[in-house]
Amino acid sequence: MNRVHCVLLIAASLAALPNAPAAGQEIGSPFRFLDHNMYAGIRAGQLGTGQGRIGGGPQTGPIIGADWAIQVTGPFMAGVEIAFAPANRTVRDTTFMQADSVFTPLGEADMNLLLAFANLRFNVTGTRTWHSLQPFMVIGLGAAVDLAGASELDADVPGNARFDYGTSFAGQLGAGVEWFPSTRIGVRLDARNVLWKLEVPEAFLLTEHGRTLPASEWEQNYLVSAGISVHF
Repeated sequence: MNRVHCVLLIAASLAALPNAPAAGQEIGSPFRFLDHNMYAGIRAGQLGTGQGRIGGGPQTGPIIGADWAIQVTGPFMAGVEIAFAPANRTVRDTTFMQADSVFTPLGEADMNLLLAFANLRFNVTGTRTWHSLQPFMVIGLGAAVDLAGASELDADVPGNARFDYGTSFAGQLGAGVEWFPSTRIGVRLDARNVLWKLEVPEAFLLTEHGRTLPASEWEQNYLVSAGISVHF
């Protein structure tokens, strides 16, 4: 066999090899880039509330909500959120059940709490996921509103002893993680500290035994929720 035949035989053998990359050239990465910059989602959870020293604030209960956000730059997203918590509150008289005890409860009243926030979300992994997970932190400013208003029980106490929740400034700070089973669908778990102010009626300031109550109290409330979002 001459030299030309050898060259042709080697070339034919190489051409017959499967056209696949070498295994050593493939480097797996736990990160995956996301090609969207906006999402809308819903969530549900539990709102654990602080009821203040008087014990007239909203009680712990369920909460549902919806949110929307858009990427503003890098890992930051700006959005809006609205949530509804159907809660109860205790209507109290200014008299004590016994000395140095709690104010007399007269019964339960509805308190339909509406929360609205403008949020800033920071994605820890930026525009990528790590093993399909994207941890995040969120901070928001907004308002808390009682949609239920006064109840029939409120008529049983003096006017200056009635809680008027109205609208209060509210803020929140929290963190969570979002799992992406697909590139467009995310499942979220998060926990937040929600802060709002309770106004104390004047009559309670005058009847507190041996103590001076503030005219208003900032209450910390803890929210844990799960939700699903669509990214586009």
